[in-house]
Amino acid sequence: MKTQPKLFGLFGDPVAHSLSPDFQNEAFKLLGINGLYLKFRIKKEELPYALQALRCLDFGGVNITIPHKQRVIPHLDRLEGDAALTGSVNTILHQEGELIGYSTDGEGFLLSLRKEAGFETKNKKVIILGVGGAARAIAFSLIKEGIANLYLVGRNQIKQENLLAEIKEKTGFEAKGITFADVLIRDLASAADLVVNATPVGMAPEIDDIPSFPLNCCSAQCLIYDLIYNPLETRFLREARHLGLPALGGLGMLIYQGILACRIWTGLTPPVEPLRRVLEGILQRDSAL
Repeated sequence: MKTQPKLFGLFGDPVAHSLSPDFQNEAFKLLGINGLYLKFRIKKEELPYALQALRCLDFGGVNITIPHKQRVIPHLDRLEGDAALTGSVNTILHQEGELIGYSTDGEGFLLSLRKEAGFETKNKKVIILGVGGAARAIAFSLIKEGIANLYLVGRNQIKQENLLAEIKEKTGFEAKGITFADVLIRDLASAADLVVNATPVGMAPEIDDIPSFPLNCCSAQCLIYDLIYNPLETRFLREARHLGLPALGGLGMLIYQGILACRIWTGLTPPVEPLRRVLEGILQRDSAL
């Protein structure tokens, strides 16, 4: 008699665009796990009930995406690792009746840096464009790895100030904030070792948009990283490569944070390259439509 697959999923709003089901169902197949991953559009007011359903329906776990990465926390039994530090959750494990929150975003980003670009973060000067959830996870992870300094470039001053204060309180690190229009941005660009676009500017379908940042001021060794993975090459990356700068898209981070989530749920680590081929195939097909 065939057993029912263990359920996993994605909670967020919106979720229609997500590649997580394609990724995780392929990962389960590669690992020989009888699992099924689905996506669920969960509105803010529905979130407490959806999380309770994880217990009732005996889900193995879920991923959490915008806008719920922080608001899920009061409904969890405990936090582990980076989730406790950053105050952000993207993965929940349901284990023996407990809902345990994790964050794999920062570690996934660091794995992508090391494995795809051979980039070591210690003593590096970093600029992050954006002050949202992705910027938060990446900032805390880079600080833990011993970067020399960090500038957060943002438009929302309140959000920026709150994140800077939280970084200082939790780590003692003195990150600084500037705006995209700040006259200092050109000097900072010329001294940077790593520039990360953690904004949605340039994401499909707005593929002609580009963050307002002086790439032409960056040194030849400065790595330009765009967290966006759809399109595979954003206009920001295309411009960086045209200037001769090393550049990396967000597909690697997506893959590594997904692999880490799968390992949290199953104890097993799926292989990178077959999963990369699956996602690249989907994105290339969609871009051709």
